[in-house]
Parts: sequence; structure tokens; C-alpha cells
Amino acid sequence: MTSRLPPDLLRLFTPRPPLRHVDPLDCPPDKRPAPKLSAIASYVSELENTPQSEPTETPKQRKERLKVERAHQARDNIVRGLSTWDPALNLQATEDPYKTVVVARLNYDTSEKDLRNEFERFGAIASIKMANDMEGHFRGYAFVEFVHESDMREAYRSADGMRILGRRIVVDVERGRTVKGWVPRRFGGGLGGTRIGSRAENQRSPGRYNPATPQPSGGHRNGVRGRDRDTRTRSRGRSRSRSRPAHRSGGGYHDSWSRGRDHDRDRRQHRYRSRSPSPRPSKRSSRSYSRRR
Repeated sequence: MTSRLPPDLLRLFTPRPPLRHVDPLDCPPDKRPAPKLSAIASYVSELENTPQSEPTETPKQRKERLKVERAHQARDNIVRGLSTWDPALNLQATEDPYKTVVVARLNYDTSEKDLRNEFERFGAIASIKMANDMEGHFRGYAFVEFVHESDMREAYRSADGMRILGRRIVVDVERGRTVKGWVPRRFGGGLGGTRIGSRAENQRSPGRYNPATPQPSGGHRNGVRGRDRDTRTRSRGRSRSRSRPAHRSGGGYHDSWSRGRDHDRDRRQHRYRSRSPSPRPSKRSSRSYSRRR
């Protein structure tokens, strides 16, 4: 096949001449010194005297060790904090704990003025204490002290779950100075239900946590979306089901409704017939049509 190619193309397939052999500059390869190879019998004694290697810690073992160390450290911090914690010695607390409510889960942009505007509807307010950290940043909860204890009880019953600056709040009584043996959450106590365990166990509804109240089921917060989906599905099914008009006595309404449908069907057929080009009728067909008329 290649013999039929022209000479200029055959020249492209011609192999190049072989490379010229050049002797090495130092010495021929067969005369170069090679590495000396010996048996391992002379190294057996050194292998026997090698110190044993210590077992290393795997990533899983390190994770478990750090977990245990953190648990022990947290337990020590709780014991150390309980030994020095005394809510009665808090100089920044309110005057009367039996007239004070704790407002938690607040928006971090909430100010004392916002709390006063929301809680003055329940009664006269004596003082408001905002909980701040060492750097002066708001921690998300505050103490509101009322002038009368009845106003505090009204706020306890009505203000729980109220929305302030777009967030649902939790309102509870002050338990640090009113309940004997009360321990806050940072020391292993508290009554919150948002950190119990899994998502199904934690509280997802706004307001105070009640262990006796079962959590709403569903794939959304508070189970609201699941109920809305069921209601929407049922209403959609009812709206899609077509109901016939009721028959009146004498059949007048049913007859007029059927006549209207027949009239619409005839009009649609006439419109389609007028749009489609029809062949010119013959004399015989026109004569038979005039006879029928």
C-alpha cells in the first residue's frame, strides 16, 4: 500500500539513522566498581539487641481519651463552682425574688426599654436586671421585678411564649433564691428541655418545658408543617372533586344546564369546521342537501 505513495510522502516514513555510540568519559561500564553485597548473618546480633518500640495511640483512642479528660474536667469545674456559688450573696440580683420573673431566650439586641414596654402591661415594674458577661455583652436573659406579686403571677401565666424582636421567649419564676437546693444549668441542674438528647427528645415548642407534655411529631419544628400539609391535602382533594348541580323540581334547571352545554359543543364544532379548509361540494351533494332542507 505504501509503495503507491509519492516519493515526497515516502520520505516522511523513512527511519532516521541510528545514533553514534560514544564511549563514557570515566571508564567502561563493565569496569566500574559495583556495591558489595553480603549476607545478613552479621546483622542478626544487632537486630536482637534493638529496643522494643512503644505502641502508638490511634486516632480513635486519642478521641476517647480526650472525651474522658473533658468529662473529668467538667465534673471538677462543677464541684468547684458549687462550693462557691450562693445566689443569696449576689449583689446585682433583684430585691424580692418572689416578685421576680426570669425572661430567657431573648434576642441579643433586646434592650431594657424593650422589656419594659412588653411587661408593663402586666403591672408596675420595680427594676430590670440584664444579664451580661465579663465583657459587658448581653447573654440573652434578664430578671424583671414587679411591684406587686400578683402582677408577677400574671406575667408568669401570660407572657410565656410571647414574641419579642422576632424570638419566642421563656418566662419562669426565679428559682435560685426561692427553691431550696436549686442548681443552675451550668452546674448540672436547670429545667430546660432543649439539650436532653436527640432531636426527637429535645423540646421544639416555644415556652416552658413540661416533661409530662409529649413532643409534637413531624419533620418540622413544632410539628406545624405536618399538620398544615395534611389539612392542605384534604382541602385540595375536596376542591378537585367535581359536584353535579342539584336537580330542581320540574327539571328546569337541569334542562337549561344541559342545553347550555350542547350549545357550547355546537359552537366549538362550528369554529373548528370554519377553520379547516373543506373541499368544494359537488352538484349531487348540494342537490341532496337542498332536498333535505
